[in-house]
Amino acid sequence: MAFDLENYEPVAVRLARWLDDCKQRNVTPKVVTYLVHYLADTAVFRAEIYEDDRLIATGWEEEIRGSSPVNRTSHLANAETGAVGRALANAGYAGSDPSRRPSREEMSKVSRYEGSTSTENGPRLASDKQRNMIRAVCKAIGRTVPDGLDQMTSVQASRLIDELKKQEGARADAPEDPF
Repeated sequence: MAFDLENYEPVAVRLARWLDDCKQRNVTPKVVTYLVHYLADTAVFRAEIYEDDRLIATGWEEEIRGSSPVNRTSHLANAETGAVGRALANAGYAGSDPSRRPSREEMSKVSRYEGSTSTENGPRLASDKQRNMIRAVCKAIGRTVPDGLDQMTSVQASRLIDELKKQEGARADAPEDPF
């Protein structure tokens, strides 16, 4: 590993800091999580962070059963916790160093994944995780899954995920239709 996990905050620390901050500001905190995708052994969660019933941030996480020792028994809980950690980071509770935005839980997954962005035969195809995330975000924002998803490269999938998340964020910020 080229990084030290001790340099990254656990989700529990972020959550405690946010809850304390809300209390000091006399704001009512609320965290809502959704299991938006569960297929075979893959779970995708979305977390929403509210202050006084105002949505301030969302976060997503995917976990695969058996991809680590803890995920043999707790991949759903791990995905939910990761989504909350990402939402807190999106709300500004990731610390002062932007390079430490991921939570300790997210960074611990880095060592589990091997591979490069290309293979001997050309660019690496999108991973199952990327394809599942695209499906989940498309479903959440009411968009159809793009054709050719199975032929998409890892880089193309990453770009699409970023774009879809921006759309999802814009949708969350849009005013509600009064009718």
